[in-house]
Amino acid sequence: MRESYERKPSPDRKDFRRVADTMHIPVVEFDEDSILCYANAPALKLFNLKKEAIDAGVTIHDLVAPEQQALVDQGLKLLSNGRQPTSMSLGIVRGDGVKVPTQVYTDKVVKDGKTVGFLVYIIDLSRRVAAEEAVIARKEILEFMVDYYSFSGIIIVNDKYKFEYVNDKMCDILGRRRSEILGHDFREFLHPNSIDLVTERYQRRQKGETVPSVYEFQVVRKGGEVVDIRMNVGTIRGRDGKIKTVAQLIDITDEKRSAYALQESERRYRSLIETMDSGLGVDNADGHLVLANEALCRMMGCDDAETLIGMPITDILMGWTENKVHEKMEERKEGKIEHYEALLKHKSGNPIPVMVSASPLHGADGEFLGSIAIFTDISDQKKAEAEIYFLLDLLLHDIGNQLQIILAGGDFLEVDATPEQIMRSKRYVMDGALRCLELIQKVRKAEEAKTEPLGPVDIVRVIRAESELLFKQRGVRVSIGKLPSKLMVLADQALSQLVWNLLENAVVHNPIDDSLKQVKVIGKKSESTFVLSISDNGPGLSDDKKTDLFNPKRRYGGVGLHLVRRLAEKYGGTPEVKDRVKGKPDQGLKIVVKFRLA
Repeated sequence: MRESYERKPSPDRKDFRRVADTMHIPVVEFDEDSILCYANAPALKLFNLKKEAIDAGVTIHDLVAPEQQALVDQGLKLLSNGRQPTSMSLGIVRGDGVKVPTQVYTDKVVKDGKTVGFLVYIIDLSRRVAAEEAVIARKEILEFMVDYYSFSGIIIVNDKYKFEYVNDKMCDILGRRRSEILGHDFREFLHPNSIDLVTERYQRRQKGETVPSVYEFQVVRKGGEVVDIRMNVGTIRGRDGKIKTVAQLIDITDEKRSAYALQESERRYRSLIETMDSGLGVDNADGHLVLANEALCRMMGCDDAETLIGMPITDILMGWTENKVHEKMEERKEGKIEHYEALLKHKSGNPIPVMVSASPLHGADGEFLGSIAIFTDISDQKKAEAEIYFLLDLLLHDIGNQLQIILAGGDFLEVDATPEQIMRSKRYVMDGALRCLELIQKVRKAEEAKTEPLGPVDIVRVIRAESELLFKQRGVRVSIGKLPSKLMVLADQALSQLVWNLLENAVVHNPIDDSLKQVKVIGKKSESTFVLSISDNGPGLSDDKKTDLFNPKRRYGGVGLHLVRRLAEKYGGTPEVKDRVKGKPDQGLKIVVKFRLA
């Protein structure tokens, strides 16, 4: 057992602290003066404090970021006054001054009806996957998740309405011996007002329909006393293939005792399972799911986590075969813990890239039961990586081309170079350098456009301004069709970049003389959209090249067209590439972008 810290030993807390000593999440306890009186080994490691340093007295304020100290004080005061405990994000300050983001769950310690301290569970969010893996890898944590059963009745009902199992607590709730309950129809013990509700939900659950898993009703004890019950119910499939109902029942008649029991069960279950952002799955030794949380259900697009129970891993992860599952199970039996990437199967058929953290699960006698896996959605990470690699490749390619121009300009600089050669070299170097700066600015604009919210922008003003700029810089006058004086569309400040890049592309990639170049802008408004068309009289593109013009995997148009594609998609559409004259690709190109009216 790892070494913990007790500044204030407490016989009343001895059993809890012995359990906390085995846990892999940080657990600390403060006395009524908010002074640290107990910390398990993970907490000592998290805080990076020596026992000698905290013997003098470490307060909550010493461990919390200054800007959150008032919030913590307020939360502890509310907790002491009877407020229900909740989790919160908190910045922990280590002994070396490093700030660690955490999720904490705090509850008060009560003795003789008086608050005598506070108990805190801590999840280190800076190393979430490792922490969750370490927590869930131990059978003690699973026992911690379900140890509230000592406060509640547990029943198993077969497909014939009859009890197959009840625990001692359930016998106490009904005020009967086990022999008076087993084999009996559960409806015999229900209050008349509750028979219809409980029976109807039982029947629907047996048919596989989705019904509430937690609800309240009343039972009648042997002496006639009516007891209020809160039940958490689910189903399992037995070896004979028949569906059985498994339920946890809590006597909520005694509000103080039941409230404490409910707090214990809900707090621990939710803090470790249901509040997780990542999916959690537990499978048995045969590779079939026996437990799944709601996060995993959402990731897979299913309606109820119960529908995942019993599914083989081969139906969960794409590309996995029974041989691969068997191989992984053998590794788990040997105690192997690992992280790997996989593709989760969504209900729609689309793969969801996930990072899987898997570890073995053993019973109390060391028997191998299966494995526990944490599924973290890395879709955004994969998209970001692909985008970064694409932008880097595109930027290096385009800047590389400009560097070639700069090098070519340098070749004109000889010892006996004429003034004309020097001016020509200067023009090459300046043009290449300015183009490099322009490319970098476009990439910066593309990144900034990701997060800027959409709002009303006058697209007519933007079209006229960018057309005038094109004439000043390129000497080509834009022909603008009939447009209203003002038209507001949903866009952002980068709209000018989209229009400019399309206008510039129409000129730059047209090889004819500037005096003969034609660029035309046409706009068409409907009830909810505005369609912008920009055409030129250049050489045009073949049909196969039209398809690839805005393909992010190709480099047609470089950074400029990449920015156009991204902005158009953000505004609600994908750029269309067409012939200026239908059926005659050699007579020029037309780019069409659709906008939503503001």
